[in-house]
Amino acid sequence: MNTFRVNPSSRKERGQALVIIAFAFIGLLAFVGLTVDLGYYFIMRGNLQRATDAGALAAAAQFREGRTFAEMQAAALEAVKLNGFDTSPGNVIIEICDPTAVPPDPELCTTPPRKLVRVTVNANVDTMFLSLFGFGSIPASTTATSEAASMDVVLVIDVSESMTFEATAGTPLRDPYYCNHQDPGGADGYPGECQPFEKVKEAAVNFVSKILDNNAAFEQDRVAIIAFSDGAHTWYVNPSNPTDTTNTTPYWISDQGTAISAIKQLTVYEPGTCQGVTDPYTGNPGSTYWGPCRNYDASGNYTGLFCKACDANSEWSAYMTTNIGGGLLRAGNMFTYQTREDALWITVLLTDGLANATDLENTDVYTDPATWPIGFCPDWINLCQDNDTTTRHTSGNGQYDADDYARDMADFVGCFPTNPASSCANPGQGS
Repeated sequence: MNTFRVNPSSRKERGQALVIIAFAFIGLLAFVGLTVDLGYYFIMRGNLQRATDAGALAAAAQFREGRTFAEMQAAALEAVKLNGFDTSPGNVIIEICDPTAVPPDPELCTTPPRKLVRVTVNANVDTMFLSLFGFGSIPASTTATSEAASMDVVLVIDVSESMTFEATAGTPLRDPYYCNHQDPGGADGYPGECQPFEKVKEAAVNFVSKILDNNAAFEQDRVAIIAFSDGAHTWYVNPSNPTDTTNTTPYWISDQGTAISAIKQLTVYEPGTCQGVTDPYTGNPGSTYWGPCRNYDASGNYTGLFCKACDANSEWSAYMTTNIGGGLLRAGNMFTYQTREDALWITVLLTDGLANATDLENTDVYTDPATWPIGFCPDWINLCQDNDTTTRHTSGNGQYDADDYARDMADFVGCFPTNPASSCANPGQGS
């Protein structure tokens, strides 16, 4: 009979193999556990980043007039909470530029100023495997910075004679010189008593006060002002001398007080008195033969604007005073001065009349009727506008008039010229 004997060394080897397998199994479980926890962590961190992004966007959307920092915080917290994260104190931090900080945060307090909001969200991501070893969660933190577009706003303000037309014809308040010089101290806050011009200035001031609502050093928005009357008197408003009709230098304004002061100082354009006519005032701008002039009867009563040279030459394009197109052209050109491509560009036109004048052509001379009609006016009509506001003509067409010029300049301001064949609608100007 054969007898089998077990070698003691084999037993030891089998025991060692079991130990190795056990450790390998534990290591495999640990690897799988860590992989699951790490994968879950990255998934939750991605969700946390999306919640942070949503909070930053929600806060930036509140970065406008009338919204307090508390309201911005509330919007961000709501967005984070809707994405499933705890918004307890300390978990969500919302920051904007604090100009009083020493030093200000360079990421938020930029030059030039920008409307930046930074949101940081902290959270704890639960674990499954690591919780067996006492690590129940892993901290995670994400940050997002969002920006609300800064605004570059151009106010285009009509200062032509029609800005006195709320007064009854034949009364002194219809006279630009007279109404401009009433209440010179501005007892009601606005020097002059021309109507509806004073209401226009009030509306412009209210609008500007909502745009420029920050300290000038940290104001992210800018305002420019264009004033227009006839083709020879349309200008960029210099806040230091708002009624300088010869100014050709553009100005951006970031200080609310400066902008409001410039608007309040604007006056309805005052041409000189008509040659050979005596007005009842002293210190008037003088008399003129060429272009529009203020006319008075023998008793000194204002009878409206007139044009002596136009009457003598039977050509009245030099008489017209509402150059809407010229105002819009300068508004469009403002955006090429100290350009901020990331800003929201806005043009606001304040006028009460139809376009009936344009900028001068290069060959136009007011004192030389041989160069008339003045501006881009048809030869066959005297008032630089046809009788049909629904028509639209191209430059060079014999019927191209002040209305067409204004519409073209509205397109210049409002339409990006990527497709010359496309059309662009401009409220109040047609399409």
